[in-house]
Amino acid sequence: MALRILAVDDFEPWRRFVSSALDRQLGLQTLLEASDGLEAVYRAAALRPDLILLDIGLPTLDGIKAARRIRDLSPNSKVLFLSEESSPEVAEAALAAGGSGYIVKSDAGRELSAAVDAVIEGKRYISAKLVGHVFFDFPDAYRSQVRNFHELQMYSSDASFLDGFTAFIAGVLNAGNAVIVLASDAHRQALLQKLQTRGFDLGAVINSGSYISMDAGDFLSSLMVGDQPDPNQLEKVLSSVLEQAAKAPNGATRRVFACGECAPFLWTQGKVNAALRVEELWAAVSQKYEVSTLCGYISVDLQEEEKQRVFQAIRSVHSAVIPCDHTHR
Repeated sequence: MALRILAVDDFEPWRRFVSSALDRQLGLQTLLEASDGLEAVYRAAALRPDLILLDIGLPTLDGIKAARRIRDLSPNSKVLFLSEESSPEVAEAALAAGGSGYIVKSDAGRELSAAVDAVIEGKRYISAKLVGHVFFDFPDAYRSQVRNFHELQMYSSDASFLDGFTAFIAGVLNAGNAVIVLASDAHRQALLQKLQTRGFDLGAVINSGSYISMDAGDFLSSLMVGDQPDPNQLEKVLSSVLEQAAKAPNGATRRVFACGECAPFLWTQGKVNAALRVEELWAAVSQKYEVSTLCGYISVDLQEEEKQRVFQAIRSVHSAVIPCDHTHR
């Protein structure tokens, strides 16, 4: 069935560009249009489109305010922001207002199709320019709305990987939650140093059980039977760690997050099918125990057709896929 998409922008040539791009890339059959924020709200309420492509700098009512109203009037409509604004603060506000994705207009030519696919599938999409500068710094705006998530983040380098994981962990700890880190020994040490520079009392957070760090290779060794992870062993090991992380020193139960590179560790060893199986099993077990997870991949090699197929399957088991950041600032 054709998607019903409402394109909202006060610049008519841009709406033509969007229409042409979507028709070419997705075979779009139904495109609706609006030229200002208030009209977008009225049309969304009346037409209930599947997806709304929403600019921010609109006459009558700006896109962020329009998104808040649309969220109440047409809650099943997904909102993907398309804006010239590349400010992380603006993007955060837009996503907090109910956006499922945000694309800087200069990136739309190469990112629009992937973003539409992701948002329609219930995932999230952030423009490459903003990856590492927006997404992990506001977990409460989006993540508090779901009980658990399983996200895949692409990184172009070790430096951007460490920045992304540090921001994620800091957000979890600052909110009073617990985090399980499954990473290489080098990454674990670097993360501790970065967290220390942010002012965390590492002794206190570790002693409280709110920060549990494990070597990814050792963790995988405890799960593998032959060349494949064993589901029963994964659940046994994870449930034990979760029990420790979820219980605060005062006896209260706290929410548990995880971030790691277990499947990427297998991928770099050429064990791509085992990497996929780990992701599938983790998705099932983390759903059962309500663990919210960030998986970090660095510079994935997709030269071979088989690797492309397997990585597409890996992407599909995640609730959100964030594209490679390309640069590190």
